[in-house]
Amino acid sequence: MRVLVPAAAVLIAVFLALPVKGADLQPAPASTPVPAVWKQTKIEFHYFGRTSRYSCEGMRDKVRALLLDMGVRGDMRIRTNGCEIGRISLVGINPGLSIEFSSPVQHAGADKSPPTADEKPFDARYERFNFRQDAFRNLNVGDCELIEEFARQILPKLTVRDIQQDITCVPYQQSGGSYRVSGEVLKAAPQPSGRN
Repeated sequence: MRVLVPAAAVLIAVFLALPVKGADLQPAPASTPVPAVWKQTKIEFHYFGRTSRYSCEGMRDKVRALLLDMGVRGDMRIRTNGCEIGRISLVGINPGLSIEFSSPVQHAGADKSPPTADEKPFDARYERFNFRQDAFRNLNVGDCELIEEFARQILPKLTVRDIQQDITCVPYQQSGGSYRVSGEVLKAAPQPSGRN
């Protein structure tokens, strides 16, 4: 008696027998550590999107999450503005943000004066980032204009390299926009336990 094997089972067996490349399973190699210090930056962030409107708190939370992804220190301060004039609420019109944050920059070298806490060098590495539509990061196609303004106003204030941008925002049409901003950003390397 002859046993017939379905074609799908044969294809699965062939696929499982193929060798797997080890390079595909390995994470990207970490960049060489560089000495860095914290640099404080102040930005007045303005958003005049025509497609998506944000509450002041909603825009603040999205920008804060993006900054944390980019290695900004967690003690940043973000104040909303343009939300109200006197007792008249303007929530959702065109909110803006006053942002103060510290981010890593490469250490230029020894200075004659003793370093402050922010000037004390630490190890940092360049790490890949990629902003695109991603439900897990609370980024959707409607955030196109926000990402465009983040890339224009905030990204140049960070230590980044190899930036690639493909942003096409179609006013008043959420489904017509697309964005992808990628590159490498300098982030503080994790400190070994027991080290201050």
